[in-house]
Amino acid sequence: MKHQLTAIALGAMSTLAHAQSNVTVYGSIDAGLRNVTNVNAAGDDRLTMGSNGTFRSNRIGFRGSEDLGGNLKAVFLLEAGFNTGTGALNNTNSQLFQREARVGLAGSWGQVDLGRQYTVAYKTILAFDPFVYRYPSVTYALSSTAGTRNSNDIQYTGNFGDVTLRAEYALGEVAGSTSQGAAQAVGATYASGPVKLGASYTRAERNVGTAAAANYRDYDHFAVGGAYTFGKATASVGYVDETQEGAARDSTAKWMWAGLAYKLTPQLGLTGAWYRNKVFNTAASASVAAGDAKRDLYMVGLTYELSRRTTLYSEIDIQKLNGGYATGGTTRLNQTRQTGISAGIMHVF
Repeated sequence: MKHQLTAIALGAMSTLAHAQSNVTVYGSIDAGLRNVTNVNAAGDDRLTMGSNGTFRSNRIGFRGSEDLGGNLKAVFLLEAGFNTGTGALNNTNSQLFQREARVGLAGSWGQVDLGRQYTVAYKTILAFDPFVYRYPSVTYALSSTAGTRNSNDIQYTGNFGDVTLRAEYALGEVAGSTSQGAAQAVGATYASGPVKLGASYTRAERNVGTAAAANYRDYDHFAVGGAYTFGKATASVGYVDETQEGAARDSTAKWMWAGLAYKLTPQLGLTGAWYRNKVFNTAASASVAAGDAKRDLYMVGLTYELSRRTTLYSEIDIQKLNGGYATGGTTRLNQTRQTGISAGIMHVF
C-alpha cells in the first residue's frame, strides 16, 4: 500500500508539473513568384520563386514556458527557417535554429533571454517600418537592423506602462578581450493610442579583417522613427545611421523611409512606401566594392486575407540606382533602374 501511495503521489506531481508548462509549435510557409528587370549588364529579366518566402520568411518554431511560482516563468524559443522548394535549411551554414535559439526567465520585472536572438535595433525598427518587415528581400528596412540577429546574446526586455525598454550584450568570445567582436545596445519604444515612437543605439567592435588576421574596429548604429494611426490608416517614418571604422577609411550607411498603410476592407490591405539607402567611402575604387552609392525604392503592395491564417499578396516596386549601386560591385549591373513584381500565398500555423 505504501508503494502504491508513493506511485500515485509521484504521478500527481508529474501531472501538476506538466500542467504548469506548455509548448507551442508554430510557423509559416510562403511561396511567391517574383520578376525583376535589368538584373545584369545585358538588361535581362529574371523570374524566380521565393523558396525562402517572398512576403514572409518561412519558419517553424517551438516556444514554451514553465510556471516556476512567485510570478516567475522559464521561457524558451527555437526557430528554424526552411526552403519551400527543397525542404533544406534557408542558410548556407546548415544552422538548424538559425533564426532564434534562446532561453530565459520572465517576471513582473521584465524578461532576460540568453542565446541567438533578434537585435535590439531590429525590435525597435519593427514599430515604424511601413511593411513591418514583409517582403524582406525587397525593402531596405531589414538591412538597417544592425545585423538582424546576434549570437551569444544576453538581452533584457522590460514593459513599463506605455514604454518598453531593451538592452543587450552579445559576447564576442575573443580570447583576452571582452570588447572585440562584442556588441552592446539599448532601445526604447513608446506606444499609446495611435502613437508609436522608437529609438535605439548600438555599439560594437567588428572584425574588418580576416579570421586569420583579425582587425577589430568600432561600429556605431542609431535608429529613430515613429508611426501614427488615424482611422483605417497608419503613417510611418524612419531614419537609420550606421558607421563602420575601417582600416583605411570609414564606411557610412544611411537609411530613411516613409509609408502609409490603409485597410480598404477587413480583408483587403494596401501599403505604399518609399525607402532610400545611401553608402559612402566603402572602398578605394568602384572596381572592388560598391563605392559611394544611392538607391531609392518606390513600392505598393496589396494583401487579401482569405482567413486569419492564409493571405494572398502582390506588390510592384521600382528601384532607382545611382553611383556604385548601378555600376560597381563584384557584379556590374550598368543599370540605373529596376522594376519588380511579386505575387504569392502565405499560410501561418
